[in-house]
Amino acid sequence: MRFTILLTTFLLSQLTFSQSIASFNTNNTKYIENVNFAQIIEKTSFYNSDGIQTEIEHKNFNKSMQLTSLKRFNDENKLIWLNIYKYDSLQRRVRLDNKRWINLIGYQTKHTEYKYDSIGNSVQIDYNYQKQISNIAQYFFDKEKNLIRLENFAGNGSLIGYETANYDYKKNIVAINQYNNKNELVNSNNRAISHSGNKKQKSSNKYNEQGDLIFYKRNWNDNDNVCYTIKYKYDKKGNWISKKRYSHILTQNGKLKNKKTKMIKTRKIKCRE
Repeated sequence: MRFTILLTTFLLSQLTFSQSIASFNTNNTKYIENVNFAQIIEKTSFYNSDGIQTEIEHKNFNKSMQLTSLKRFNDENKLIWLNIYKYDSLQRRVRLDNKRWINLIGYQTKHTEYKYDSIGNSVQIDYNYQKQISNIAQYFFDKEKNLIRLENFAGNGSLIGYETANYDYKKNIVAINQYNNKNELVNSNNRAISHSGNKKQKSSNKYNEQGDLIFYKRNWNDNDNVCYTIKYKYDKKGNWISKKRYSHILTQNGKLKNKKTKMIKTRKIKCRE
C-alpha cells in the first residue's frame, strides 16, 4: 500500500507553461486498491547554508482517496498555505480554493474551477486574488484516459503554447513535444511512464523495490558531478514514513563523497476505519 505524492516544477528552455503534461502525470498518482488514508501529517526539514527550515503539512482525504484539504505551517506554527478541494458526484475535482501567506502583504486568496465534457476532456480556469481569470488550460485524453494534448492560454484567451504526448507502454516511454503559439516545436523529451516492477527504464536514476527513487544526478550541465541519494523507512503496510535526502560528489570512478543532509521528511498516517 505504498503512497507517493510528488510535487514537480517543469521548466522549459524557451517557454514556460502554467500547466504541463509531465507535472499532470506526476501528480495524478493512482492509489493502490485497499488504501484508505484519512489523514497524513508530514514534517519536512530542509538543510541549507542558512540553517534548517521546517514545514508541516496536514493532508485530509475522503473515502475515494481524494484530497479534501491541505494545510501547510511554518516552523512557527503559522498557516502559510491552505487548499480546499471540492468534487462532483463522479469524484472529479470541480473547484480548488487557495489561501497563502505573503510577507509584507498578508493572506491572499485565489481559486480554480474545472469543467468537463461528455467524453472526459476538461478545462481548468485559474482566477487571481482579484477574481480575474489569470490562466486557462484545456486537457484532452485518449480512450485509455492518457493526457495526449494540453493547451495553455493567458487570461485574455490568447494561446501561450501547447503540448502533445505519445505513450508507448511496451517501451515504457511517453514522448512529449512542446510548441509555442506559432506551432513551432520548442522542446522534446521522453519520460518513463512507470518506474515500478519490470518497467524501470535504463537511466542514471535508480529505484528501490517499492518503486521509490533512491538515486539521481543533478545534471545542471555536462560537468555537474553532484548527485543525490534517498533513504526510506516503511511501515508494516508498505507506506514510507521516513524519507532522507543526501547530496554527494560523484567521482570519476563512481564513488560518492562529501555526503551532506539536504532534507528529512517524516509522515504520520491515519487510516480510515
